[in-house]
Amino acid sequence: MIRIIIQFFTIFVIYLIGNLIVTWLHLPLPGAVVGMVLLFIALLLGICRVTWVERIAQLHIKHITLLFIPSIIGVLRYIGIFQTEGLKLAVILIASSLVVLFVTAYTAEYYENKKRRK
Repeated sequence: MIRIIIQFFTIFVIYLIGNLIVTWLHLPLPGAVVGMVLLFIALLLGICRVTWVERIAQLHIKHITLLFIPSIIGVLRYIGIFQTEGLKLAVILIASSLVVLFVTAYTAEYYENKKRRK
């Protein structure tokens, strides 16, 4: 239990650092996104080890569907926009989802091949 709490605070501190960077530099990005980039860089450079955040990350992934509820409520709140611009939004959502899917797949395959070579 202590390990999960420590892992949670590790991710939380990185999130706070991301928020501070966004505030200081007046970036037009969410602090959580900057924090995730910082965590990714820290993992790549070996500053942070996967074992330091693995269990809490798995717990977050297990409950990720709860994070979509506010988005769905937001969509229902602005249903008028979707009635007039729905086709454009659907094309944009499908295209951006495919880009994310392919980039993620390529990145995962690249790192898996790199890992096998070692």
